[in-house]
Amino acid sequence: MTGEQFLNSIRGLDLEITAMDDERCRIADRRRDLLEKAESFGAGLTGVRVQHGISSKTESLGVQLADLMSPEDVARRLNSYQERINRRIDRLVNKKQKAMDIIERMPNSFDRALIIQRYLCNKPWADVADLIGFCENWAKTDLKAQALAAFEAAWKSTT
Repeated sequence: MTGEQFLNSIRGLDLEITAMDDERCRIADRRRDLLEKAESFGAGLTGVRVQHGISSKTESLGVQLADLMSPEDVARRLNSYQERINRRIDRLVNKKQKAMDIIERMPNSFDRALIIQRYLCNKPWADVADLIGFCENWAKTDLKAQALAAFEAAWKSTT
């Protein structure tokens, strides 16, 4: 693995954690929204079923509620997501710590700032360039190449 591949694995892991957490929140929010909607219709969750017309909002809501997972199933699923997220966060923290140990060995502060902002903080190139005071194209091409070369040199000296 090269230094750049290692840095990109950090970015990828960070994005994966964000996607998993978004899904965890979506599941919890969807269940809460349906339950709140049921309460606003007065449908209640007593298990009593009332037949309405085909296009009835209450019936449509009832079908959605019937497909809803039990609170225990939701809790298990959310806990499972959270455990997977936590394992990935642990890996991410370890990788970022290793990256910071390498970054601290880099002599140029602009190179360090670029690597930290882009690869550890997941900032878009426009933000990175703005933070270090250069135009985006320059930061994305020349400064990136320079910073990655410096990181690679520091990376090789640690392995």
